[in-house]
Amino acid sequence: MAKLKKGSAAAKAWGRRMKRLRKGSYSTNSNSVTKLKKRTMAKRRTKKRSKKQKSSILGINTAKATAAVLYGAIRAKTSQFLSPYTSKIPLGSISDEVGMIAASWAGKKFLFKGSGVLRDALTIGQTIELARIGDAAISGQIGLGFLGGTATTTGTNIF
Repeated sequence: MAKLKKGSAAAKAWGRRMKRLRKGSYSTNSNSVTKLKKRTMAKRRTKKRSKKQKSSILGINTAKATAAVLYGAIRAKTSQFLSPYTSKIPLGSISDEVGMIAASWAGKKFLFKGSGVLRDALTIGQTIELARIGDAAISGQIGLGFLGGTATTTGTNIF
């Protein structure tokens, strides 16, 4: 017989077989029934990941609500600061919204790369501005002929 390496799978299997043979046979007239436990693979020990508690008020995530409030608070000042530049965009009455989307994109890309409430505020700001552009497109205020509006270059807000 070849020598088995200590701790190898073959050695463990041989040990289990010898243990089974040493036990002897079971008596058939016994009323007791023994069930053999099925061997399974050893489970890896893993750490339980704890989930962050998400707080919400009236079904609204408070972090996202705070970010939306923050965007609403800074939007007017930022829009006023960008108005000399956005008035030159030839998109009619939505030039302010396009300028705010561009400012939000630049802020996310260059200023607030990590996660945080300011980055969330800029993400929500982009969604708000796109919703305003969609509303202007439906109501015909965009100022582009193929979307049903008249061509204007006023540069004012649509709201």
